[in-house]
Amino acid sequence: MVQGLERVGTVERILETPPAAPGIALERVRVRTLDHEGKTYRKIVREYNRTRPQLLAALARDPTTRALALLAVGKEGVAMMERGQMPKRKWEETVDRDGVVRDRTTLFGVRAVLPQGVRKITQAPERRPDMWNCHHVVQKSSLRLDGGGPNDPSNLVVISTFTSGNNRENAHHFLHAAILHPQLHLPPGSVTDAYIPRPLFPFYPPTRKAFADVDEVRRELRSLDPKAELPPSWQRRLVAFSRAAGKLPYEIPEECRAAVRTFQNIYYRPENRQPEQEQKARKEAATEGAVLARRFLPAGARVDGEVLPLDHTPRFRLPILPEQGYVPNESSTTHSAVGRSYSRPSGPSFHR
Repeated sequence: MVQGLERVGTVERILETPPAAPGIALERVRVRTLDHEGKTYRKIVREYNRTRPQLLAALARDPTTRALALLAVGKEGVAMMERGQMPKRKWEETVDRDGVVRDRTTLFGVRAVLPQGVRKITQAPERRPDMWNCHHVVQKSSLRLDGGGPNDPSNLVVISTFTSGNNRENAHHFLHAAILHPQLHLPPGSVTDAYIPRPLFPFYPPTRKAFADVDEVRRELRSLDPKAELPPSWQRRLVAFSRAAGKLPYEIPEECRAAVRTFQNIYYRPENRQPEQEQKARKEAATEGAVLARRFLPAGARVDGEVLPLDHTPRFRLPILPEQGYVPNESSTTHSAVGRSYSRPSGPSFHR
């Protein structure tokens, strides 16, 4: 897995990615959609649940991926990975409008911190913590037709997955809502070519800080673990990611967050547990996400049942990996936006 990422995740390729999806490439894969109630899908899920703890522990043992894990999920997250558990991230605590000390991950819905005299006494329900999950690049509900195993390490990335409903940094649901789901919302058994968003790092986002140079990477890593070692090539990749992201901590573009919520509601709303209602919710999510998918996907991609015409040009160009995993030599343009919003000559501004 690491060797494959080193081959395709070059500094030049990362710099080529847009701030809307920094450090992401597209991989064209022929897949067959699976029935969520079928034997094949259930077998994949069972195998995934069995192998995921082993993968997390292996990532925490390998020197390179351990150093990357420290930068992505911190010391506590790495300790959890060593035990085969899902890493969590705990940020600084503060006081919210209810007068309750909370972790920052519970504060995204807070409009203002009220004065002491008018704060509520009752404590609001705590939300689930920020977590990272092993995300399938080719998702569990689709089977590669080239023989690639769904639970092979090369098909997995440890990716930020907010379960609180916040959409500012939920990379997992963003990639599903804006790129994957509009392509793969098909009847079970359908065979199609899909452009899969493949993070160029084993953790995504690979860091919660923006690094200006490799010296900053080294200092941050030294503060986490003086014994940790990260190859210089990966240090340069982290700096490239920061530049591609606009020299700012990674966030989901604001204009994409409504579609992310619609996708989340497939699972979060109790009424969608009914089969007919679930299919309706999936269709709504695919239709809404298709607007975003067209901005990222190339000509010929199937989006919500329609093939993008040959003259289609995506507003945000993502590198496309060929089948062998080698990146063709193409001219690239680096991006170094420094503001909280950014624009493209061919598209609208995306506020982060």
